[in-house]
Amino acid sequence: MAKRILLYYPPNKRSVAIETLCKAVKEAGHELIVLTLTEKDAFHVQMENMGIPVFTTVMNRKPSWKYFLNQARFLIRFCRRHKIDAVWSHLQEANIIAVLAQRFMKAKVVAFRHHAESAFYVEYGAHFGMLRNVNESRFDKIINRLAKLIVVPSSGVWYGMEKYEKCDMRKVKLLPYIYDFSTYQQPDTGKVDALRNEYNCRLTLIMVSRMVATKQHMPVFRIVKKLVDEGLSIKMIVMDDGPLRPVLEKYISDNKLEEVISLVGFRTDFINFMAAADLLIHPSLTEASNNVVKELALMEKGVAVCRDVGDFNDYIRDGGNGFMIDRGNLEASVEQIIRTAYNQPAKLQEMGRELKKDVLGLFDYTEKNKKRFIDLTAY
Repeated sequence: MAKRILLYYPPNKRSVAIETLCKAVKEAGHELIVLTLTEKDAFHVQMENMGIPVFTTVMNRKPSWKYFLNQARFLIRFCRRHKIDAVWSHLQEANIIAVLAQRFMKAKVVAFRHHAESAFYVEYGAHFGMLRNVNESRFDKIINRLAKLIVVPSSGVWYGMEKYEKCDMRKVKLLPYIYDFSTYQQPDTGKVDALRNEYNCRLTLIMVSRMVATKQHMPVFRIVKKLVDEGLSIKMIVMDDGPLRPVLEKYISDNKLEEVISLVGFRTDFINFMAAADLLIHPSLTEASNNVVKELALMEKGVAVCRDVGDFNDYIRDGGNGFMIDRGNLEASVEQIIRTAYNQPAKLQEMGRELKKDVLGLFDYTEKNKKRFIDLTAY
């Protein structure tokens, strides 16, 4: 039976995963309405282009307790007025509002969780001198207790909730994201060729992540320096930006690596740089479900990621379709991976082809993959 579903979503920026979910629900014959906690922007325009009604509710955020109560009241009235059957809330802010409101609504609430911080802060917080925000931790506890169904995108999120949050895992469902990969930007062949000429070497590495401590740029830079000093023909492209950029720039300057490591910053033509590279090095310690790895997979590139982080355990086979970095022995692990890729280019290319097949199989917009979300409408 067709349902009227409310996608309750804080941001106003576009997301392929969220837009693909909306497309799947609409194509299955259900009526979808979108309500965001931010003013109208690119996401709303895309929803309207898909024929999906969009609404916004922007309120003063201070004091915070009043903000959440007012948003909960608004959500209750909104669901009654629009005869909503189910609320699919996304991200912590919307989830806490939805679970506070659910007692006063006929609509059933499904809380979609997209973060995996709890495990990181317990296992690595002291190492990096980082403490988790108390309110964020408190909100997770409330959501875990009050939510009747929680959807998570990866085994990494599941692991943290089960081990460190002591959540009742009987009400948690692991549903990997789905993506309409046909909407992804395609590389410009001419620009890719130009970049390959610019980064002329035997093995081109790439990092695509915020320049923050948890993404671990510096250990990778040290390994690159070591290998280049040995005479290996390696260059590295580093994309995005962040607070650690001055520190990384100083390391490059002090060690005369300007011709080896290029900090290109945030680029809208990122896809061309990805296509020009051979191997992604991604030693991030905290993820829920990473999109960059999937983008590299579509181009049949090699990837190296940390074991037991995000959704990597769900589809990366060490030595089969990618490399798993040992978090406990990171520099030695990264060094061995780069040496293997450098000495076995044919193996690296075969791993890229395997990765593309596996990513399409698990995440692509297929009837089988769509069904795991459409089945939620029966809840």
